[in-house]
Amino acid sequence: MTTKPDRRVRRTRQALQDALLALMAHKSYPTITIQDIIDRADVGRSTFYTHYTDRDDLLQDCFDELRAIIKRPPTNEPGNQNQLLRFSLPLFRHVNEKRDLTRALLNSRDTPVFGQIEQLIGDIVRRELSALLSAISHSPIPREAVIHYIVGAYLALLSWWLENDASHTPENIDQIFQTLTNSGLGTVGTLK
Repeated sequence: MTTKPDRRVRRTRQALQDALLALMAHKSYPTITIQDIIDRADVGRSTFYTHYTDRDDLLQDCFDELRAIIKRPPTNEPGNQNQLLRFSLPLFRHVNEKRDLTRALLNSRDTPVFGQIEQLIGDIVRRELSALLSAISHSPIPREAVIHYIVGAYLALLSWWLENDASHTPENIDQIFQTLTNSGLGTVGTLK
């Protein structure tokens, strides 16, 4: 059985995570130092190293929630049972709650997490579309090209939404994503 860290540990880790994320909203990730983080979190250097090995380790911990959302089994909301790519709405909702952080991450692709986000979304797309991708094995379009296309489309739409049009709800953006990707997926199997 896994034990939960005590309150002080959770508070300290949360303070360090919040400090890093706040700094990332204003500074490029490579320029953020441990000193910046501990000053912002108001903790000592030894406290930092008690919890994390380095800045990247802290960053990974910051995104555990995002990893959990991406890896969570698809939702069964009304109208969502037969829909492809059911991960997208929960992720759009999460992003909407953390717009500033997500905007900072998408604008600074120099973070080690960006590639992991692409990989995580790719893994969930691969899992959700496994039956469809098997059915289109005769298509001249390679499977991985389809997956890469969907991940790229998702991240591009997400970036557009965050930068240009906050008036859309996560549900609106998901509908746009579903419409664009489903129409493209419908043609993949017919290409010869």
